[in-house]
Amino acid sequence: MKVLHTSDWHIGQIFHNYSREEEHKYFFEQLKSIVIKEKPDVMVVSGDVFHTATPTIVSQRLYYNFIVDLSHLDDDLQIVITSGNHDSPSRLEAPRPLWEAFNVSVVGMLDYHTDSDDSDLNFDASKIEIPITRNGEIIGWVLAVPYMNGNANIYDSLLNHLKKRQEYADNQSIVAMGHLAVRSADITGHSEDIIGKLETLDVQDFTEVKGVDYWAFGHIHFPQAIKGIEDMRYAGSPFPISFNENYQHSVVSVKIEDSKTETTVIPLKTLIPIVDFPSKPKGYDDALPYETVMMQLIEILNDRAYVRVHVQTDKPLTQAETAAMVQAFEGQNAMFCGIQSYFPEKLEGDDIQDVKTLRELKSKSPFELGCSVYLKKNGSEMPDELKEMFKKVCEEAESLS
Repeated sequence: MKVLHTSDWHIGQIFHNYSREEEHKYFFEQLKSIVIKEKPDVMVVSGDVFHTATPTIVSQRLYYNFIVDLSHLDDDLQIVITSGNHDSPSRLEAPRPLWEAFNVSVVGMLDYHTDSDDSDLNFDASKIEIPITRNGEIIGWVLAVPYMNGNANIYDSLLNHLKKRQEYADNQSIVAMGHLAVRSADITGHSEDIIGKLETLDVQDFTEVKGVDYWAFGHIHFPQAIKGIEDMRYAGSPFPISFNENYQHSVVSVKIEDSKTETTVIPLKTLIPIVDFPSKPKGYDDALPYETVMMQLIEILNDRAYVRVHVQTDKPLTQAETAAMVQAFEGQNAMFCGIQSYFPEKLEGDDIQDVKTLRELKSKSPFELGCSVYLKKNGSEMPDELKEMFKKVCEEAESLS
């Protein structure tokens, strides 16, 4: 059985106010070319199809058109799509009966039984045990497990259930899908707050499950064989979803034959690169001053790229300085994506005294606390103009309480 593994498309993402629609179309064209060349029996998409649970009509249309186009490339190609933590399970699965006409299986959620069905499972296993056929014969199965808050025991139970089915044979390949965080995975480029939304599982939870030929995971955007285990992989995001994802993106081609699994990582081209300018510094001493950066901007303005600017400064940039930076990008190919400021490290004893008790906290007004936090974070007093605006906000909030 031959499998193409991809995940974490995040269709509909708005990146620093810029639409990624053109980039998704560019990725989809690459994916269609890969399908034509690799001729997989099944393509699995391991969650996070959309970036939000309420995707726009434009995002849904882009998704539907692509899947239909892909299904028309090869009448024998099966496509299996499961939900991720960014997806709405019910919204993703709603067109399921229509998708079946295109040889597409979509699993957004588990359907739990209210009464016992005389099996060890309390959900509809037939829905997620998807047979993969070639020339009318079953050559393998995909265990299409949607996003879940981590319990690897489900796979053991599914395997036991599958092997009791009349259609199952020992020579059939098995691929298990999942959208989850494996504790041993390399989370390069992945922010900890995103990881924290999913319970992490140990790699041993999966290696102890016997009978799965390939684990097709989604959620971690850095493509990898987890702990070097070639048959357990994150496909990764198709292009950078954040500035931290400045690495090679890819999809995975998997060949399973005679219980042996061979994986091939297929690199993807990125339409619009992400650029840290000047190159991302290690800290204040390694960064360049605002005036120097402004003079050097001419080097990148003609290049089509998402640009995050890094500036050395002793105090927060003024509105005028920020506006001048933004204006420099207007009408250019480069796209402004914000400023990262680097301040000098505070001298010992400069930090304000932290609030340590509830009584101390109650004794300070929101305005005082805000000014203290600003001072601690930036190493300088809040500018008078900002102070005045912040004070008005605090007063309005207090009047509503």
